[in-house]
Amino acid sequence: MFKYIAAGALSLFLFASVPALAQTTLRVMGVRKNDVLNIREFPTNQSRIVGVIPPDGTGIAKTGEREGNWVFVQYNGVEGWAYTAFLSREVRRGGPMSE
Repeated sequence: MFKYIAAGALSLFLFASVPALAQTTLRVMGVRKNDVLNIREFPTNQSRIVGVIPPDGTGIAKTGEREGNWVFVQYNGVEGWAYTAFLSREVRRGGPMSE
C-alpha cells in the first residue's frame, strides 16, 4: 500500500514541476462589432459558409493546413477555412493547478 502512495506522490511532484506548455491559438481582428468572420467549406469567398466566429472570437485552433490566404481552423466544434487577414496569433499559457 505504501508503494502506491509513494508512487502517486512522486507522480504529482513530477507533474507539478513541469512548466506549463504554451498552446498557440488564433483570435479575430479587424472585423466590425456588428459583423462576423465566416468559416467556409473550401478556401474561396464563394464557398458555402459552415460557421461563423464573432468579432471578439478567441481560442480558434489552427490545424496548420494553409492554402493561399486561407487557414483551416476549428472553432466551437466547427471546422473549415477562414481568411487569414482577419486572424491574429494569440498564446495562451496554462496556469498552476488550483487546489
